[in-house]
Amino acid sequence: MNRPVIFLDFDGVLNTEQYQARLAVEGKPNKDAWGPLFDPRAVENLRLIIDNTDAAIVISSSWRYLHRLGSLRMMWEVRELPGEIIGTIPCGATYISRGEDIECWLDKYGRPDYVIIDDLDDFFPAQHDSFIETNPIVGITEADARKAIEILTSNA
Repeated sequence: MNRPVIFLDFDGVLNTEQYQARLAVEGKPNKDAWGPLFDPRAVENLRLIIDNTDAAIVISSSWRYLHRLGSLRMMWEVRELPGEIIGTIPCGATYISRGEDIECWLDKYGRPDYVIIDDLDDFFPAQHDSFIETNPIVGITEADARKAIEILTSNA
């Protein structure tokens, strides 16, 4: 694989506490058939990364247990989200950690430049240079997006 990869969590990254609270206060729907709606600001910050790197997306979110890959791709299309989902973790039959699952995915599919965007640190020390920890209240910020672009283009 030559394209860079984003290992993407949803809750605390795209699904933010701030946006869910705002929808509740405004009395607007906060979910659809797939689950909570994503914060438009966070989505635009993800779009910034993809527009600048052409990165593909591998879903590391726990949503992968609720929805098959085809359903996640359909959600991506219906919600008009940026980028292309090329897969999910876990790779193995037994869950150990997201870090372990990402290593398994990299061993199986190659080692492109990658970034991990998550609100929880469940990763190996060697992965920390590629890890962006988001604040679950606001999700992925523009500063996070700029850091991700730097990580994904540093070897280009």
